[in-house]
Amino acid sequence: MKETWRKGLLVAGVACAAGAGYLASKAVHQGGHVRGPAVKAATVLNDTRPLPPFSMRGPSGEFTNDNLKGKWTFVFFGYTHCPDVCPTALSLLRDVRGKVAAAGGTLPEVVFVSVDAGRDTPELLGRYVPAFDPSFKGVTGSDEALAPLVKTLGVFYERHEKDDPRNYLVDHSAAMYLIDPQGRLKALFMPPIPAERMAEDYQALTGGGVR
Repeated sequence: MKETWRKGLLVAGVACAAGAGYLASKAVHQGGHVRGPAVKAATVLNDTRPLPPFSMRGPSGEFTNDNLKGKWTFVFFGYTHCPDVCPTALSLLRDVRGKVAAAGGTLPEVVFVSVDAGRDTPELLGRYVPAFDPSFKGVTGSDEALAPLVKTLGVFYERHEKDDPRNYLVDHSAAMYLIDPQGRLKALFMPPIPAERMAEDYQALTGGGVR
């Protein structure tokens, strides 16, 4: 099992690198740009267009583009049965929020998007995600519902249901996407990243508050 976990981490890392390259190229060729404040860990994209319309479900009901407006949001894709990548990412985002709060900055929202809707019901997400931080939100949807975000953000995931219909693993991207208050992709972060460095980049990218 440990070897399988290592393989999952490797796949996630490769997917992150590929996704970052894809998004940077897309930003340059389709109206975005990669200029911005000096950062240490983030890949700055500054997409000029809002994310495409999407609709998912969470413990509180429907979750759409409107839920991203007016706030800075980190979006992460994973699944609740994930043995290591997802708990590590959610713990990192919790620590980032703590450091931003200590610095007096505007706290980011965090949205965990499950790519495993067959097991991750809204009720389960409502228990799992807030365990890391009560403010965190968990949402999910069918592959068709996820497709607009997955395609636009260059997210990779693959469920291995044939290996074990009940306890299967899911290979997935490990990048964390920063969405601006207008619902546009601002930057992405690829782990491993120290929480302090990520918090500093977040502050630099957001100017310390909503714009």
